[in-house]
Amino acid sequence: MRNYEITNILREGNVEETKSAVKELLSKYNFTIQGEEDWGSKRLWHPVGQDEQGHFTLIKCSGSPAEVAKIEHEFKLNANILKTLVIRANG
Repeated sequence: MRNYEITNILREGNVEETKSAVKELLSKYNFTIQGEEDWGSKRLWHPVGQDEQGHFTLIKCSGSPAEVAKIEHEFKLNANILKTLVIRANG
């Protein structure tokens, strides 16, 4: 098990629904959520499609390195997630 930090930019409108979908996806792949931060809505530096605003979230979790690619793929399939960044945290 490794520690990861997942930063997501969510589409405005149905933020709570998308946040719960992200948590369900992480539990589906046996990731343990250790903490989460809600950074709120911010104006994007560059528009993503038609969206100029995004809702930023950070999730600290731990899980298997083999499952990270699958999680990133499913994030790309969700239309309410504009951008995502998964990094391995120290520890």
